[in-house]
Amino acid sequence: MVWMKLIISDRVDRWFRDELGLVSGNGIKFYGKTYGYTEVHHGFSPAFTREDQPVEPVLEVDKDGINYHIDELDEWFFKDLITTVDYDSQSAGPVYHFQHENQEDQPDVAGISKDQEDHPDASTGASAH
Repeated sequence: MVWMKLIISDRVDRWFRDELGLVSGNGIKFYGKTYGYTEVHHGFSPAFTREDQPVEPVLEVDKDGINYHIDELDEWFFKDLITTVDYDSQSAGPVYHFQHENQEDQPDVAGISKDQEDHPDASTGASAH
């Protein structure tokens, strides 16, 4: 079984409700997309879309009637991570923070560790098995 955790702040919950007109029974799907980066992803960034009925949810968080979820197709982006979604007043929208459960330096989904990122000439980015 894959472990993951999703935390939705009260501030971003209010933003989703206000900006998207969400009411009880509506939902938001989080997913990974190409391009960008996070604290633990290289070449990928998070995104969201309105999705009231999850297709194949692997994680659901109900916050006062709003279903925030991750579908099976996007499990690769969130697995083994604590994902916190909060509101950022500078960008006036959601901001995402990712951390590993055990706080150790672990390879990200692209197989590049933090140390390899700091020394790009030492690695091609490929992971060994």
